[in-house]
Amino acid sequence: METPFNDLSANQDAIRAVLQRMALISDEQTLEVSPLTGGVSSTILKIRTANQQFCLKQALPTLKVAKEWHAPLERVFAEIDWMKTVAAIVPQAVAHIQGVDKEALCFVMDYLPPEQYANWKSRLLAGDIDVDFAASVGGVLGTIHQHTANNPALEKQFAWDDNFFSLRLDPYLGEIARAHPRYREHVMAILTRTQTTKRALVHGDISPKNILCGPDGPVILDAECAWYGDPAFDLAFCLNHFLLKSVIAPTAAQKANLLAAFAALYQRYFQEVNWEDPNALEARVATLLPCLLLARVDGKSPVEYLTALQARHVRVAACTLLENQVTRLQAIQSFWKKEVGL
Repeated sequence: METPFNDLSANQDAIRAVLQRMALISDEQTLEVSPLTGGVSSTILKIRTANQQFCLKQALPTLKVAKEWHAPLERVFAEIDWMKTVAAIVPQAVAHIQGVDKEALCFVMDYLPPEQYANWKSRLLAGDIDVDFAASVGGVLGTIHQHTANNPALEKQFAWDDNFFSLRLDPYLGEIARAHPRYREHVMAILTRTQTTKRALVHGDISPKNILCGPDGPVILDAECAWYGDPAFDLAFCLNHFLLKSVIAPTAAQKANLLAAFAALYQRYFQEVNWEDPNALEARVATLLPCLLLARVDGKSPVEYLTALQARHVRVAACTLLENQVTRLQAIQSFWKKEVGL
């Protein structure tokens, strides 16, 4: 019989039990629990005691989006393993895990105060576009991929194919293939290519909302989609957000800076690519990118900041890129400059 899901967000006694099993608190310590925002797939709680602060994360069985979307709870272990693996490569780029509770399907990590670790998405939407920081994200991502590439042991450890399909490939690519029959064959071919390419450890949700601007560089959060597969997915997933945000940027200068950040990130990333032909990798990124653009307006996880008119603009532009099958990121950047009036 399957154990019922115990949602910790509504049960402080259960939170106390979890922390005690991790030996993080004693019986007599009082707890102050408050929810943290930022995700649709997990409960994230800030926990304060008299002398310490933690962040507790627990995966949810049903994601908090408009369309029905279920995902396996065991994905929490993919995230934990990704964080531990990356901590050995770029320790400054991940939060330190303080404890894991397999019974409650959750883990506790360091709490990173927003005064020192600003959310990158919030900064970008506020017009604070640091091109050098974007380059540093590209460098960290490329370093992770380089150090995990062509590694059979990691491929076996992160064989979360079903998880990645239910969290990423189907709700993004599968959904737009169903919504746009005209492009179904092309999109499904890219889905299959992504699904069957096994090159490096993939985070699966590299987006500005999951990156903090730390004192020692980027800190990457929310690796519950982690999977050993196509590194093109991580790069395309992140680059997508610069194109989308340039549509809503209020000034030409901000639009130009977002597209400069787009270029800085991928150019720095490719300085680390030595595990395969860079041109082949770039072609996979460039052909995947229009699919992800379309997915953020017509998939299961549309971005929240586009108006209906802006979403239509993105849809038409993404379809144009799909039809042209562009294979170079500089060509996409040039195309997008015209789309946003630069």
